[in-house]
Amino acid sequence: MPRNARQKSITRTYHVVIKGADRQLLFEEKRDYEKYLDFINYYKQECQFELLAYCLMSNHVHLLIRHSPEYSLETIFRRLNTSYAIWFNMKYDRTGFVQNGRYFSEPVDSERYLLTVAKYIHFNPTKAGLEPAPGASYLWSSFYDYQNHFGGPTDTALILSIIGGREQFQTLHLTDSDDKCLDIDQMRKRLPDDIAKDIIQEVSNCSSPTEFQKLSLIARNRNILLIHKKGVSIRQINRLTGTPRGVIERILAKNASE
Repeated sequence: MPRNARQKSITRTYHVVIKGADRQLLFEEKRDYEKYLDFINYYKQECQFELLAYCLMSNHVHLLIRHSPEYSLETIFRRLNTSYAIWFNMKYDRTGFVQNGRYFSEPVDSERYLLTVAKYIHFNPTKAGLEPAPGASYLWSSFYDYQNHFGGPTDTALILSIIGGREQFQTLHLTDSDDKCLDIDQMRKRLPDDIAKDIIQEVSNCSSPTEFQKLSLIARNRNILLIHKKGVSIRQINRLTGTPRGVIERILAKNASE
């Protein structure tokens, strides 16, 4: 089945979402987030694009970028995704895809929608239950670059000039909205991922999906049953352990029938 053509932005500005392969983690620890931002900084220079907002979640990434005429969106993300995947696979001694194939994108061609998307991106950790409000505690977001004058990767001048400064930027984020933007996850209420990861580590004594996948089948199945009983959803077990969803469902169904 042919892919749908990407919608083009007349301003070369896009909201881009990159997901982990099979909903698995893109980032397992602090250094992974830092390395991803290192790659962004490198390709900002090499491919001449502006990063207007970002949020790195454990299994997906939101980026609001404006690219130059010299480098297409496809070129930027082919280089960025390939570089991070090679580094990630070498670090964790794994093979295969890291990102979920094709990235998602939508054009952002008005100032009003630019602010809507930036706000939506910054509210991602709040909606996932990782912090009570944007900027409260979650580190991997461009909110801090707008809130402070730190030398982060975000190009803040455009949005601050549109909205009227840092104080107005703070006001914009006082309340959430119903804007969905490129809402590809539509996550239902569940345990926050950090709590789910703690449960998985406590039950299995595995600190990463790579370790979990090395368990014997008997140990893996037993751990999945215990983890699910503690409130971790099938989707989270899939993402946080790297176990295929169909396998998890069969393990749970077999246990229920016994």
